[in-house]
Amino acid sequence: MNRLGQADSPYLLQHADNPVDWYPWGDEALSRAREEDKPIFLSIGYSTCHWCHVMERESFENEEVAAALNKHFISIKVDRESRPDIDEIYMLATQAMTGRGGWPNSVFLTPSGEPFLAGTYFPRPRFLALLEAVVKEWSGNRKAILVNAGRVADYIRDHQSRRLQASQMTPAVFAAAAGSLLSGFDDLQGGFSQAPKFPHESILAFLLHRAGRDDDRAALDAALFTLNAMQIGGIHDQAGGGFHRYSTDNAWLVPHFEKMLYNQAQLAPLYARAHGLSGAPDLARTARRIADYVLGDLTSPEGGFYAARDADSEGKEGLFYIWTRDEISALLPPDDAALIIDIFNISKGGNFEGGNIPHLERNLTDLAIERGQQPEEFTRRVDALLERMRAARAKRPEPHRDEKILTAWNGMMIAALAECGDLLDEPRYVEAAARAAELLWSRARRADGRLWRVIFAGRSGTGAQQEDYAWLALGMIRLYDVTGNSLWLERAAQLAEKMIALFADETAGDFYLTEGGGELFSRPKMKYDGATASGNAAALEMLALLSRRRPDPDHSRRAEAAIAALSGFAAAAPAAHAYGLMAADAFLGGPYGARAFLGQGALKAEARWHGQEVRVVLKLAPGWHVNANQPLDKELIGTRLEVKAAGGHDWSAPQYPDPVLRRLNFADKEMALYEGEAVITLTAGQPRENKEMGRVVLSLEVQICSDEICLEPQRALLHLPYGA
Repeated sequence: MNRLGQADSPYLLQHADNPVDWYPWGDEALSRAREEDKPIFLSIGYSTCHWCHVMERESFENEEVAAALNKHFISIKVDRESRPDIDEIYMLATQAMTGRGGWPNSVFLTPSGEPFLAGTYFPRPRFLALLEAVVKEWSGNRKAILVNAGRVADYIRDHQSRRLQASQMTPAVFAAAAGSLLSGFDDLQGGFSQAPKFPHESILAFLLHRAGRDDDRAALDAALFTLNAMQIGGIHDQAGGGFHRYSTDNAWLVPHFEKMLYNQAQLAPLYARAHGLSGAPDLARTARRIADYVLGDLTSPEGGFYAARDADSEGKEGLFYIWTRDEISALLPPDDAALIIDIFNISKGGNFEGGNIPHLERNLTDLAIERGQQPEEFTRRVDALLERMRAARAKRPEPHRDEKILTAWNGMMIAALAECGDLLDEPRYVEAAARAAELLWSRARRADGRLWRVIFAGRSGTGAQQEDYAWLALGMIRLYDVTGNSLWLERAAQLAEKMIALFADETAGDFYLTEGGGELFSRPKMKYDGATASGNAAALEMLALLSRRRPDPDHSRRAEAAIAALSGFAAAAPAAHAYGLMAADAFLGGPYGARAFLGQGALKAEARWHGQEVRVVLKLAPGWHVNANQPLDKELIGTRLEVKAAGGHDWSAPQYPDPVLRRLNFADKEMALYEGEAVITLTAGQPRENKEMGRVVLSLEVQICSDEICLEPQRALLHLPYGA
């Protein structure tokens, strides 16, 4: 066993028995390289990476390769999921030197850590030849290597510290960004690229935000088309729920079969939001299937969320997920088997390695209507059969599960479950989110308020990075929004303060990924969206949300600074900054949703359907009130609710509650007020003939006051999900 045997990473443990004398990243390896004057071979991957497994089998388990590495190099293994800072720096190096990137990321470094040669997967013959060439150059042409390494390192430093002139983020800028994103939309098969096709969740989030708040029909159509194409495709695990990482083809049919927690955490709320905007039941079904998959397969006994499921089982990619006709016919009664074979396109010849990746031609609602069946009953029947398939499949040898609990990804999943529980009326999702949040607060938080990034095998370790604080705080904020428990908001504020103290770049206005004084030759920033939204975009959203919920002006100031730092980059490359654009637009122009916070948290307003009635609940913090709808003093601004978008209904006039009569310190006569909790109701009539059902938008105008001061009048838009 090499030096990886005590690692807190399943990926490193997979390599603990390699004949390669691997080191984990750290002072021991770097000091050894300097002392022995050897180049470093750095291999970065993750435990569910297919090509990482291939390179291990071909090269790292091979005695000839191991002998060459052990004699001439210091070999370091890094789990990119545990150390996103190392991944960020050296992936940028690989992209700079080769024009592309991927995993495993194979990088050769000087003893000081500067990269001079890079690639991704190498077949064993090429890898052996490459090792021989590097050894020859290191001994005979080292000066040129060091010069080249210095140039690459300088490029990375410049790239990481680069700043663009801030530009004003006007409504026109956000509209132009949406237009730019839509210009890359595949209107034949959905998505925003050609194969390999990734979900691009950040782009979808921005488009749904635009659709919901600004009624942008083009944005809505593109998002709905893409979400539907994915949910009927093979990228969606039709039998077990959840999504694979990406599609290898343009039709979303043949996935790369890894299942990552971060995909589930980002996609589940997108499907729930899309259901609220469209009323399409299949979207709500898919959101539930994602959440249920995570709760069933990626949840630890303590309630944390595991990182991933591998693509491979029994040495073959996708074997666990494919089906033959004979398997389905043996499992299900003839009529049921015929239905599954038909609608999920299970052919005799198969569509992948002799088997079939189940996929639909149309969503279940459309298929039911085509067959003259009631959609809800048809969907229930299909789901019952899929559950039988899932249970039968569970008896197969399962792909490896990466059971490390990552703070950032858990924060994403906590936020996702809280939001899905709210939008889909599923309290069990909120309960699961709260349980995970408690686990992270107790196990990932140190005595000094810093966080650990990894919980694995009962141990907490690996110092957290900026994105861990931002995403966990966002999860806490979502829990506060849904539960009203101020404990979650206070914890989020504590995480925000620690993030600011450890990672803020006070000059640029954004955040570093790592604390100062690290061992890397450049202090990285996570500026660009990738498989997940960037750490800086998450920080912007978190600070923006806190600024509306707590009376701390620093949150608002820092959100504005983060927007300024983002603005130049986002205007130049919207697709790489879509999540930050969404967060900035929500901060500057108002959020989208049925809940609003005004007066820095003094007032929480929430609109809900109750049958044909909409109730708008105003909750005021202690010591605060709003004027009643009919103030006793005609010069005061009363609370007013208006219907801005009727959703195809006729509406009754709002019914306001009876006010409280109270004399305040600054007034010489009684005033009519709402304080504590007040409920305004409206009733929707039957949908108008020839009117398309759609979104309902309410405008709430209030003036919030205490006994001492009155704030400026404020207006919020409340966007209800697709109508009753």
